[in-house]
Amino acid sequence: MSLEDTVLARIRPTPQEEKDLEVMVHDLLAAVGAALESRGWEAKPFVSGSVAKGTHLTGADVDLFVAFPPDLPREDLETRGLALGELLDRGVHMYAEHPYTRGFYRGFQVEIVPCYRITEASQRMSAVDRTPLHVDYVLGHLNEGQADQIRLLKAWSEGIGLYGAEAKIRGFSGYLCELLVLKYGSFRGVLEASLGWRRGGVLELDRAAARTFDEPLVLVDPVDPNRNVASAVSLEQMASFVHAAREYLRQPRESFFFPKPLKTLTAARLRAVAKKRGGTLLAVSIRAPGVTEDVLYPQLRKAHRVLLELFGREGFAVHDSRFDVAGKDAVFLFEFTTARLPRVLRHEGPPVWVKNAKEFLEKWKSNPRTLAGPFISQDRWTVDVSRAVVDAASLVKVSWRALSLGKDLERSARQTLRVHSGPAALRAAYADAWTRLFEKRFPWER
Repeated sequence: MSLEDTVLARIRPTPQEEKDLEVMVHDLLAAVGAALESRGWEAKPFVSGSVAKGTHLTGADVDLFVAFPPDLPREDLETRGLALGELLDRGVHMYAEHPYTRGFYRGFQVEIVPCYRITEASQRMSAVDRTPLHVDYVLGHLNEGQADQIRLLKAWSEGIGLYGAEAKIRGFSGYLCELLVLKYGSFRGVLEASLGWRRGGVLELDRAAARTFDEPLVLVDPVDPNRNVASAVSLEQMASFVHAAREYLRQPRESFFFPKPLKTLTAARLRAVAKKRGGTLLAVSIRAPGVTEDVLYPQLRKAHRVLLELFGREGFAVHDSRFDVAGKDAVFLFEFTTARLPRVLRHEGPPVWVKNAKEFLEKWKSNPRTLAGPFISQDRWTVDVSRAVVDAASLVKVSWRALSLGKDLERSARQTLRVHSGPAALRAAYADAWTRLFEKRFPWER
């Protein structure tokens, strides 16, 4: 038995699981249909996603879509969709382009998703509404044996940490994996082809792009040529996919599909690693707001970028950093090569002969922050002034309120923002996050 056959035996649903899934789906469709009839709502429930295409892995979630008439007001669509979600146990309302419900039915995790009934992508609705067209396309082009090739690509992508288009991962969606196999024929065909990918390259199946895309990886949606199926894939994730493909083709092994979990470093080990590296550490924490990951992670990414820009503007050199979620906190971790600066800061003014030079002189000649000058350096007035803050921790404390962190994070930060520097940054609660910062091995190398 080949490596990939061995993997398939682990990731393909068993006959019993398929039977249980079929019974559950039948009963759920009947329950939703009865709920629609009792309320007098016109709509069609159907299974979508990987289960409908037969490309699902063992333990897969079930996506049940409910297609309402296109002329139904959006408010009614959302209200009715969430009402149907009450059929699920432990249901939680989620929010994407249309609100939907995630919960459990007969032991299976299920999402009940309302959408508008459309027959072609030119009926400009949302990505959710186009999902049934994606199902039809894949089923209409899937050759014998390719469902298992898709399963391999999905499991491989998950094993290397790149599966999922959600904001947390910014990787390869299930639909993208399906289309890649349809284009290149097989799991290995996709990996081999990826070695030729370059930033900005455009991949097509049946239809050419209807517009220009600026994402790192582009695969034109054969259902809607105005859409890039790979739009979520970040440049780093694309590069990681290519590297992993090269390594797997060179030496295939199960660890690409089933990597060992990352082992969290102990507090003592973290301190030893930090001491050996010699940088200065800083942790900024904010209680994570109670929003979905697809709302939270773009704000975390934005706040991380804004903090890096702040340090850069003020002259604090960051060697490495990351953002993470640790328990109930969003954390931003920084390792500085320069976390403390001298009190003196040289401030350059205008050339001597310009008209506003006088204003510069008047501002700084008797300013309490002036340490030396004004004096002439080359052809410009210059002054040595005293910095307002000399360490990165203090800079965050005095500056964060002026930063644009994202509305939910900003609201939470008003009461919960904390700054921990030096050894205090290596808090036990953040051990996983610090481990991920220091640990640079790829998942299959652990």
